[in-house]
This record gives sequence, C-alpha cells and structure tokens, in this order.
Amino acid sequence: MSAKLTKAEQTLRTRRAILDRARQLFATKGYAATGTEEIINGLGITRGALYHQFHDKLGVFKAVVAEAYGEMTDYIHNQVETIEDPWEQLIVGCQAFLEIAQQGDLRRLVYIEAPAVLAAETLVEFDQYGFGLLYESIQTVVNEGKLNTIDAQGFAHLLNGSLNELAAWVAQSNDPQRLKTAQILVETLLIRHQR
Repeated sequence: MSAKLTKAEQTLRTRRAILDRARQLFATKGYAATGTEEIINGLGITRGALYHQFHDKLGVFKAVVAEAYGEMTDYIHNQVETIEDPWEQLIVGCQAFLEIAQQGDLRRLVYIEAPAVLAAETLVEFDQYGFGLLYESIQTVVNEGKLNTIDAQGFAHLLNGSLNELAAWVAQSNDPQRLKTAQILVETLLIRHQR
C-alpha cells in the first residue's frame, strides 16, 4: 500500500505533469497552436490547477523554456568536462551550443518558438547563466594569454551574439552541413583572435 502524498508532493507532481505535457505539445505543435485545455487533457487536473501553478499559458511556456536552457547548459558542460585545456574547452563548448540547434525539441523550443513568443529581455534573462559561463571561459583564455582582445567582456558579448545568430541559422535547416559550416565559422572567429 502506498503512502498518501502530501499537499506539497501533489503540487510538485501536478507541476511536473503540466510541464511534461506542455513541452511535448509546444515542441510538436508550437506555442500558438497549443491551448490550455489541450495541455491539461488527460492529466486529471483542472484549468484552475494550471492557472494556480503558472498563471497562464505564457507562464507554462516560460517554465518549459527555462528548463530547456538548463538542459542546454548541461549538454555543453557534458561535452567539455573531460577537456583540460581551456582553449579547447572554449571551442568545443561553442560547437556544442551550435549542435543543440539541430536537436529535437530543444531546437523548436529555444530557437523557433521562444524568439517568436518571449520578450527579448526574458531570453536574455534565461541566457544569463550560459553567458556567465562563456564569459568566464573567455576570461580564462585571456588570462592565460591565449586570446587576443581589447576587452574580455566585450568579446564575450560578440561571441555570444554570433553563437545565437548562427544557432538560429542552423535551426532553420536539418542539413548537417549547415551545422558543420557554423561550427567552422565560430572556430575560425576564435582562431583569428588566438595568440
């Protein structure tokens, strides 16, 4: 016999069910074509429960995208964690970021739906942690004398903008050559500033 769930456990379970269902719908149908009724259908919860957790459909979408950004950071970290050389970490990390632009639901959620639905300030907020890691990586290679730039923070913004634009370009196509081209372009940009 299973123990009865506490109110907090029920709330967390409901939240998770909504997020999982909404993510699947947003990734396959898109934000505009997904209704709140469709999100809760089959979950055994009311629309009021969705509104209590997230206030509205946009709140659900923001939570889904926030989780997606966390997954992106985890993916990049997993690609670079065994690399000891900071310069190589920077290059591989940037290339891994671009790989995400052709990965299933992350591709649609982050590079297609999020820019169409969310305010630019919200996207910048979601990207703060990832940008912080990029800036830290650049600062490390500058301090080691491996990157020639007049300003590490400015270069981090330059590279971050380039990566975001390249990722959006990659996400528009399933062509693996487009991804490869984007990866070569970002590596070329970095090598041109290598000491």
